[in-house]
Amino acid sequence: MFGDFGNYFLLIEKIFGVLGALIYVIFAVVMVKQVGMMTKNVKDKFNGILIVFSYLHLIAAVLLVFLAWAIL
Repeated sequence: MFGDFGNYFLLIEKIFGVLGALIYVIFAVVMVKQVGMMTKNVKDKFNGILIVFSYLHLIAAVLLVFLAWAIL
């Protein structure tokens, strides 16, 4: 019974890791929406760069989910 405790711990660790990465993806989606709203209201020459970086951040967050799923 106690020998399987390590396997349960690894399963819980994987669940928390993937859930944390999914919460981070939700944050990245909200950030993309916020940058989009900001660029509609604030006109600046750097708006295009901010939009690109927000989408790159979203892509990195999605890749983090796949990486967490694969490694953990």
